Amino acid sequence: MNKRIRELHDLACKLDWEQYPNADPDGERIQQKFAELIVKECVRHFNEDYQRDFDTLWREDLSKSIKQHFGIEE
Repeated sequence: MNKRIRELHDLACKLDWEQYPNADPDGERIQQKFAELIVKECVRHFNEDYQRDFDTLWREDLSKSIKQHFGIEE
């Protein structure tokens, strides 16, 4: 497994249990958080690593669209 994916998985496993008081035993909340972290990481990578190649407004619009598509809030 990719080192960054492992780090994101570890972060997802360290949920703020006060934020998720009804966390289920089969780990659905952890899976949701892990998926959210992956999407955010993809958007972060795109924004930071491709700044020089794309117009800023277009990049910001695409980043927002990706987050909305996956239901990720800032």
